[in-house]
Amino acid sequence: MTSLEPNVNALSWFALLWGVCCLGFFQLAGMYPIRRGGDRARDPALLVLANTALWLALSAGTLAFASFELRWTTTVIAAGLLFLFAPALLKAVPDRLRDGRAGMAIESCLLAAALAVLACIAGGPVPWLYA
Repeated sequence: MTSLEPNVNALSWFALLWGVCCLGFFQLAGMYPIRRGGDRARDPALLVLANTALWLALSAGTLAFASFELRWTTTVIAAGLLFLFAPALLKAVPDRLRDGRAGMAIESCLLAAALAVLACIAGGPVPWLYA
């Protein structure tokens, strides 16, 4: 395995974070175009826009992490395989969680947590956290 990618630890983190990016992309793709209906309780426009911003930040950060830590060939192959199989994983999620406000809220928590993990991995230990 080390002949393919010497940094297996970074590859596993990339796979986890890129998997979250792929799941977020496919869920967000199903929410566009944003429809402004009369029922404000079911209108997730603000959640869709917030999740889009979180997804863009996570995608950019994950790709930057991969460009610094992994070989570009490993990044392309791993990202392609994860993007290929992510729709099957999303299809396993129940419709009420995938297409509603609850699913968007869960996705925003998942994206924010993944962004925090990426910040901890890329930035190293936080000094004030251990004080």
